[in-house]
Amino acid sequence: MFLYNIESIARKLRIDYEDVTSHIEHMGVRGTSREDVLRQRVKELLPQKFTVGNGIITDYQGKQSRQQDFFVYDAFNSPTFLQTESSCIIPVESVYATIEVKSTLDKETLRQSVENIKSVKELELSVLHNSPFIPSKYNYIFGAIFAYSSETAIETIAKNLGDFCKEIPYSQQPNIVCILNQGIIIHTPKVEGRQIEIIPSEKTTIAIIKNSLELNLYLFYLVLQQHLNTTKNFPPNLLKYAEQSGALNNLQIYIPIDLIPEDFSLKAGKTNLTGEEIQFLGKNYEIIFKTLSNQLTPGDLKKSSLSEEQVAEIIEKFEDIIKRSFGDGATVKYIRQTDENK
Repeated sequence: MFLYNIESIARKLRIDYEDVTSHIEHMGVRGTSREDVLRQRVKELLPQKFTVGNGIITDYQGKQSRQQDFFVYDAFNSPTFLQTESSCIIPVESVYATIEVKSTLDKETLRQSVENIKSVKELELSVLHNSPFIPSKYNYIFGAIFAYSSETAIETIAKNLGDFCKEIPYSQQPNIVCILNQGIIIHTPKVEGRQIEIIPSEKTTIAIIKNSLELNLYLFYLVLQQHLNTTKNFPPNLLKYAEQSGALNNLQIYIPIDLIPEDFSLKAGKTNLTGEEIQFLGKNYEIIFKTLSNQLTPGDLKKSSLSEEQVAEIIEKFEDIIKRSFGDGATVKYIRQTDENK
């Protein structure tokens, strides 16, 4: 029944391609219409945790991909940085696959598609690991090229693909090319070469599978779904995005004195101050300041309920903290504030 459903969708794609969108004279509108049709057909087959969109993909450093015809991303966990009626911007960590859609595939549109996919795959990941199990391959983006037709033989397209990818790392190359009316270009192991390898590597080579229109779509979907089923995507580290953008540059974090725990630690010179010492300094800073600047009055003593002996103990402890932090030779010197030395 599933194969029958795929065949039905393939027939609808052919009707949309040959009888509906072919009557649209404006090439840009025609191309957009065919992208919309394929997006809708693919969306019908995907599990609910995935959705499709088109637009720009970005990383935490602010680098952006080229405009993508459509991509498959996590519908449940992905934040959307910008959403308009026609496109969106999402983080690269949420993307499972990006698909370039062409009405007719030729050498130039193939080159453009390869570069568009590369612009996504070369983005830098900043993932938030939320699982004790981290697979060897995670957040891997599947890159596909889907063409309704081509006047160029699929063998020539495959050769051009190999030429374009010679200077591109395997991790940034397309994973599959589907020419609906001709066949599929995939990767297969160099040894034996009788199976489909989803991820290109130095151990694989480009190969061709020719079939009917319906089976071409079926195989294209199966390879895409195989990737979706076997890839683990960790969510983006959004704090890293915010830090890199500078949004947190003026963020001031403080802990009220009464909430500082005893096992708290703060670097001060050559030592670390304990939570108890930080509380001591915070609660007695006014007494310490006025004593060292000769401004302490009997009224201050009465207000603080401290004796002169207790004040002396506070100063002694403060000086001990200073010596531990900055060395035995360190002394405390008060400089009266003026306009010149604030």
